[in-house]
Amino acid sequence: MRAFARRGFQLRTASVETRVAYTAFLVLMLPAIATLVALSLGRIGRSPASIASYYRGGESEMSFPKSFAQLVEVSHFHLFTIPVVVLILSHLVCATPFSTRVRVWLTTLTFAGAFLDILGPWGVRYLSRAFAYPLLVGWLLLGGGAAAITILTLFAMWGPQSWLRRLTPAPSLEEDP
Repeated sequence: MRAFARRGFQLRTASVETRVAYTAFLVLMLPAIATLVALSLGRIGRSPASIASYYRGGESEMSFPKSFAQLVEVSHFHLFTIPVVVLILSHLVCATPFSTRVRVWLTTLTFAGAFLDILGPWGVRYLSRAFAYPLLVGWLLLGGGAAAITILTLFAMWGPQSWLRRLTPAPSLEEDP
């Protein structure tokens, strides 16, 4: 972790054991992201109506509204895990040569997705069915952002140097080296 404190640290130039550890984490993130998508869209549904029925209950499938205790339990686990994973991913993408703009946008969009994922069920259940729309957007931002960070970071560590040079901007006065 001390290496991250050095200005201009790049994963590509890190020691092999460091890159192997980060690569193992990132490779395990791929099925983790897949299960996030599978659980969210497969179990709850893809449409705002099915999301609302899942949290608010529905007569068509004889489902009951999620209780306060059920939402607290899900929120508890999500609040302890999702921010940590997104923080780790954000740190890793910050150690790539992609532009500051790309890194900031990916971090911001992924954390925005995490906020919507955590707050969305409460909004759907207790405020309005319409909160299913931002919850769906949150899943897309969280899953898409995490996948993009994972793939870009793996590419920055192990991809061909010639491709990486084409995809990354030359250092400027406004960006970190």
